[in-house]
Amino acid sequence: MPPEKHRSLRRKISLTMTVIVGLALLCVGALSLFCTGRVATTLIRSNRRMALTSRTRSASSMTTLTQTRLQELAMGKAELVDRLFYEFEEAVCTAATAAEMLYADAASYPPRDVPAPRMENDGKLALQALYATGVDPEDEKIREEVLLLGNLQELLYAVNHNNPSLVSNYIATDSGIMIQADYISAWKFGEDGAVMPLDAKERPWYAGAAGSGGLYLTQVVADLHTKRPTVMCGVPIYCDGVFKGVAGAGMYLDNVQTIVQDLELGEAGEACIVNQFGQVLFSSRQNAEITPFYPGRDLIGANGTALNTLAMKAVAHERGVLLLELDGVSRYVAYAPMTTTGWSVFVILSQDEVDAPTAQLKQDLDLISDDAITEANWYVQATLLLLLAVLAAALIVALVVSLALSRRIVNPILDLTEKVRQVEGDNLDFHWDMETGDETQMLAASFESLTGRMKSYISDIRTITAEKERIGTELALAKRIQAAMLPNTFPAFPERSDFDIYASMNPAKEVGGDFYDFFLVDDDHLAVVIADVSDKGVPAALFMMVSRILILNHAMNGLSPAQVLEKVNDQICANNREEMFVTVWLGILDLKTGRLTAANAGHEYPALKRADGRFELMKDPHGFVIGGLPDMTYDEYEWQLTPGTKVFVYTDGVPEAGVSRSDLFGTDRMLQALREAEDGTPKEILGAVDRAVAAFVKDAPQFDDLTMLCVEYFGPREAEDAGSGADTNNVREPE
Repeated sequence: MPPEKHRSLRRKISLTMTVIVGLALLCVGALSLFCTGRVATTLIRSNRRMALTSRTRSASSMTTLTQTRLQELAMGKAELVDRLFYEFEEAVCTAATAAEMLYADAASYPPRDVPAPRMENDGKLALQALYATGVDPEDEKIREEVLLLGNLQELLYAVNHNNPSLVSNYIATDSGIMIQADYISAWKFGEDGAVMPLDAKERPWYAGAAGSGGLYLTQVVADLHTKRPTVMCGVPIYCDGVFKGVAGAGMYLDNVQTIVQDLELGEAGEACIVNQFGQVLFSSRQNAEITPFYPGRDLIGANGTALNTLAMKAVAHERGVLLLELDGVSRYVAYAPMTTTGWSVFVILSQDEVDAPTAQLKQDLDLISDDAITEANWYVQATLLLLLAVLAAALIVALVVSLALSRRIVNPILDLTEKVRQVEGDNLDFHWDMETGDETQMLAASFESLTGRMKSYISDIRTITAEKERIGTELALAKRIQAAMLPNTFPAFPERSDFDIYASMNPAKEVGGDFYDFFLVDDDHLAVVIADVSDKGVPAALFMMVSRILILNHAMNGLSPAQVLEKVNDQICANNREEMFVTVWLGILDLKTGRLTAANAGHEYPALKRADGRFELMKDPHGFVIGGLPDMTYDEYEWQLTPGTKVFVYTDGVPEAGVSRSDLFGTDRMLQALREAEDGTPKEILGAVDRAVAAFVKDAPQFDDLTMLCVEYFGPREAEDAGSGADTNNVREPE
C-alpha cells in the first residue's frame, strides 16, 4: 500500500476522534454545570430543613431521655435498698429455721452454755443470755432451753459478721429467754452495774411477728441502746405447730441514707425515701428551706396539692415520672416502689436543668447550619471553576491522544499476526511487549496467557505439592510445641500424697484453642486452670499460649482467682485487635485445709463428687469472658473439700460433641459417664468420659477441642482429715 494512503487514513482517524471527543466533552461539561447547580441548591435547602428538624426533635428527645434516666435512677435506688432489706430478712429467716431445727430434734444436740453479759466483751462480738423480769436463770427448764439454744452460737456469729449493718441478732423465747449476739455488751448493764432484764415480748418486732405468724418489719425506730435510726425484723419460731419464740435482728439505716445521698444528677438533683404512710424518711437534702422533700414531712397531709397526688401514687406502689409545680418551681419527679418494705424512692430534678442542654444544643445547631451553608457555597463556586479548567485540558489532551492512536492502530495488528504465525509445533513461546491498551493487546494477552499456562501447569502442580508438605510439617511441629507447653507427664507430682491430678486435651485441628494447666503456687497451694479460646487452629493456639502465661504469672504472684482473672482480662483487652476471647475456670486449693477458692469467667459448670456422694454439676457464679470487655470484676466462691472429694472440669467440646447440632452428648451423658467411673482414679475417670464420647459420636468428625481435667483431694499430708464430701454452702447460684 502506497505511503500517501497510509497518511490519509491517519488524518481521517484523528479528525473523527477529535470531533467525537470534543462533542462529548461539551455535553459532559454542560451536564456537570447543570447538576452542580442543582446539587448546591438542594444541599442548602436540605441543610436548613435538617437544622430545623433537629432543633424540634432534640427538645422532645432530651425530655424523654431525662424522664427515662430519672426512672432508671429511682428504680436503681429502690433495688439497692431492697437488696439491703432482703439480705437482712434472709439472715433473720436463717436464724429462725435453725432454731426450729434445734427444737424439733433437741436430743441430737449437745448442751452448750451461753454466758451472761460481760463488761470486758464490749466492742467484741459476743453471745450472751438475757432474761425477762421474773425469769429464774437457774430454773431447770430455763437452763435446759438455754443450753440447747447455745448451739446457735456459730450461726448467730456468722450472720452478724456477714451483715455489718446489723445492730444485733437474737432469739427471744416464749419462756422469757433472750440469746443475743452483738458488740455492745456494756449497754446490757444498769447504773448499779447489774445486768438489766430484757422483756422481749414488749418489743414491736416480737409482738408483730408473734401476732402475724410471719415475717414482720417495724417502722423506723431509735435503737434501744445506741439511739441510732433502726429497723427491727422478727420471724416466729414454731415446733410441731407450737409457738416457741421469735428470731429477730436490728439493722442500722446508715447505708440507706448513704444510698440516698449518693446521687450524681447535677447541682439541682435530689432524692428521698417515703414510707408507706407518705412520710419522708431520708432525703439527700436536709434543709426544709431549699427542698419540699425534707425528712419528716408528711406528703399525704398536703391535701389537694401536687405532693399529695405524688404521695398517693407512692402509697399505691406505682412507678412513673410526673412534672409537678412545687414551690413555684417545675420539677420532674420519678418514683419507684420497694418490694420488701412498701417504701418508695423519689428522684427529683428541676425542669430548668433539663431544658438547659436543649437550649444550648439549639444554638449550636444554628451555628453549624450557617457554617455548612457558607462552606457549601464556596465549594460549589470552586467546583465550577475547576470543572471548566478540566474540560479545557481534556480537549487538548484528546487532540494529542487521537494523533498518537491513529499511528498505533495498524502496526500492532501486523506485529501480532507475525508472532502468532511463529507459534507452532513444540514452540509455545509467545511474548508481547507492545502496550496498545485496546483489543489488540487483549488478544495478544490471551495468546500469551494460553501458552504461559500450558508451560507453567506442571511446575505449578509440583510447587503446590511441596507447599502442602511444608505446611503439614509446620503444623505437626506446632502441635508438638503446644503439647509440650502443657503439663503432660503423669503422675505430675509423684512425691505428693495429698492429691492426685490428671488432664488431657484432644484438639479438633492440628492445634487447638483449649488448654489446661496446674501448678503449685507454693508447697501448700495447688492452682488448677481450664480454658477455651473462642476460635480454633493456629490463631487460637497463639492466643491460648498468651492467656496461659498471663494466668500462670499472676497466680504465682499470690493473687486470688478473681484478682488473677481481672488482671489477665485487662491485659488482653489492652491489645486484642482480633477481638478474640477465652472462657476460664481457675481454682486454688489449699492442700492443708482442703479449702478450694475458685472463679469462673464464662466457662462450663464444674462437676463435684463428695466423698460419700456422686458426681453433681455445680452451678457456680459466672463472670464475663476474658478479653470481652475491660475493667470487669469476678466473683469468687469457696468449697471445703474433704478427703476423697473429686473435682472435674472440662471445655464445651465434651457436652457439645455429637453427630449433628441437634444431637449432642450433653451434660446428662457426661454425668452418667462420671458416675460409672466415680470410684476410679482421675486418669480412669477421664478415660471413661473419653470412651463415652467416642461411643456416642462414632465416626462423626470432631468439631471442637476436647479437654478435661480431674483432681482428687486425699487430705493434708501430716494428718488425714475425716469427712464425707464437700461443703457447698458458699456456692451461689447465678442470678
